[in-house]
Amino acid sequence: MGISKSEAVKIATIEASRILSKHKLTFEEPIDIFSIIENKKILLNFQKLDSLAGAFLPETPDRKPGVLINKELPLTRQRYTAAHELCHFIRNDPPSIDTSSDLFNVDSYKREDNEQIANEFASSILMPRKLINNVLKRIAINPDQLNSNSVYELSLRMDTSYQATVNRLASLKFITRSKYKELLSVSPSEIKKFHGNKGLQTSWNNIWNISERENNTTVYPTIGDEIRVHLEENPSTGYKWTNIPESKNISNYWNSENADLSQFGVTGVRRIVIKILNEEDKINLDLSHRRPWMPKSESLGYFHLNIITQVKRYGISIEQLTA
Repeated sequence: MGISKSEAVKIATIEASRILSKHKLTFEEPIDIFSIIENKKILLNFQKLDSLAGAFLPETPDRKPGVLINKELPLTRQRYTAAHELCHFIRNDPPSIDTSSDLFNVDSYKREDNEQIANEFASSILMPRKLINNVLKRIAINPDQLNSNSVYELSLRMDTSYQATVNRLASLKFITRSKYKELLSVSPSEIKKFHGNKGLQTSWNNIWNISERENNTTVYPTIGDEIRVHLEENPSTGYKWTNIPESKNISNYWNSENADLSQFGVTGVRRIVIKILNEEDKINLDLSHRRPWMPKSESLGYFHLNIITQVKRYGISIEQLTA
C-alpha cells in the first residue's frame, strides 16, 4: 500500500521548505523555479515533446542531470512541470517521464509514491503559505471570503494555474471541502468571459485587474495578456490621473455608472487598459493624481506599477551551455 496524501504533503512540504530556505526570497513575487533548478547545475531544456509535459534524467558518469520541459505548454504549466521534475532530482528518483495527462488531469493522476510527492512538492514550492498570505494582503482579500474571481487574481500573481491554486488552498486548509468543489466548478474561461475577454490573443491569456492597492508593485504578464488598472478619480474637481503613457497598446477612459457630471465631486474610475503585444514590452506606470496645471509635488496621490513581460524559453540557455 502506498503512502497517504497527508504523508505525501508532509514529505513534500519539508523538501520544498528546505529548498526555499537556501534562497533569499521576499515571498512577494512568483517563485523563480527555473533559476532554482539551474542553480543546482541541472540542464533545463525546453523542447517540443508532443503529449509529454516533461521528464527527469538523472546524472550519469558522462551526463549532467537534466529536466526536459514541453516548450508548447502555457508558462504556468511549464513552471509546475519543472517543479515536479526538480523533486525527482532532489529525492534521487529514477528517470521519470510525465505526460500532460499525468500532471494536469486529476482523473489520470499517478498513484506511485514518488509521483504523489513530486506533485505535492510542486504545489508547495510554487505556492508556499507565506507567498499566499502576502499576495492576499496585497490585493486586500480576506482568506475567509475567497471566491472564484479572487482565487483567479491570486493565481496570476503567483504565476500558477487556477486549478493548482485551488488545490493548494484546499491542502493548506484555506478553504473547506464545499468551497473547493464550488471553486473547481468555475473555469478560468468563465471568469475571463465575465470580465470581457474579447481583447485576449488566445484562450490561455489572462486579464489582470489592478487597483490602487497594488501601488509600487511588479506584475509579470505574458504576451497576449491584458492589464486593466482601475483608479478612483473625481474629474469634476479637476483632479485626474496624469502621465499615462501614449502608446498604441494603451487606452484609458473614465467611467461611472449613472454619473451626473454637473454635480461637483462625482466619483468614478479611471480605467487604463494595457495590451501586452510583444516580448519587448516593459512598461512603468508612474502616475500622479492632480490637476494638470499643478506641479507633481502637489498631487493628491501617486501610483506606480512595473510591468515586465514574461517570455517563454526554448532550448538550453547560453549560460548553461557555456558553464
